[in-house]
Amino acid sequence: MSHEQLLALNAMKDVDDAKIEKMPIEPETENAENIEESVFEGESNKSTYVRANGTKFNPFDEEWMKENQEEIDEQLKNRTPSDNPTDSFEEWRKRFLSRVEKPTPPEAQVDFLQFERVKPHGRILCWMFVKEIHCVAIKRAFGIQYFRSLLSILSLPFYDVASLTKLELVNRAKFEGATLFERKIKFNKRSCWKDESYKPQFPIYQQIKFTLDPTTNTARYKLVYQPTKVMDKIPLMPMKQNFLNDMRLGCYDPDTHEAVTVFNGDRENFRMLDPMRSVNMSANDISKLFRHDILYEDNDAHQALKFQHVACYCFTEEFMQEAPRR
Repeated sequence: MSHEQLLALNAMKDVDDAKIEKMPIEPETENAENIEESVFEGESNKSTYVRANGTKFNPFDEEWMKENQEEIDEQLKNRTPSDNPTDSFEEWRKRFLSRVEKPTPPEAQVDFLQFERVKPHGRILCWMFVKEIHCVAIKRAFGIQYFRSLLSILSLPFYDVASLTKLELVNRAKFEGATLFERKIKFNKRSCWKDESYKPQFPIYQQIKFTLDPTTNTARYKLVYQPTKVMDKIPLMPMKQNFLNDMRLGCYDPDTHEAVTVFNGDRENFRMLDPMRSVNMSANDISKLFRHDILYEDNDAHQALKFQHVACYCFTEEFMQEAPRR
């Protein structure tokens, strides 16, 4: 981070969210006319997860799910499930999630995601500062992207960073740098990205060959971006071992998009943003997750069931932290 960038970030200490909300929003020119697609030149290799002992795992992503869906569904169908509470999910949400209704952010004037035709990441659901590995995770419809530094987030396309400004950063560690960065990009978005040192990636418009219409003198274009600077190797965070013995239920938090484990008694809930963390659980804990259905709202089914499917796979394939079950 340069000296100028540090000064700009520190200036945000005197600017709170209320001041930012009062700022007039300078209009942006978003013209999607004649755009055919968005491409990322030289897209980096697929990220991998790495255990502390160096063992690497490919993400259990959408492609993995398609390959294993039939087997996982069969395993879930034939298991002996745990006794689930009779309370409705709505009752459990009110009791444990304490959801606060928030206004739905307005849709972007132009949906640039529609032009991502090759391996789209989907819309952004939430973003979180992950204290354990000191990075930022951005959860999307089709996966999670990890960023080693705050500035590397600015390698995302401008419309993705604009989406982040509409979402509250989950920062339970209260890391000041992440809070100031959140304020800074909100501030810069409202001023139409005038601060070049905190400006996201904008594309190069490239004319597609043989699309020029000599009559109208118009052509079709593609938006060309440089690769997003995501982490190639994602550390798999260590997990407590054998800590789910008094698990009561699992549910999906629609606000933070985490799986939440609720325990009997007054014990604090356990939250997990990334289903891949299940790989580091003990055999006993994986067994608990496997036998418990996860509760969720209908429109969260796709994301919530990812946690259920990964737990099922880890259980049936003995894919866990400690020695396999005998």
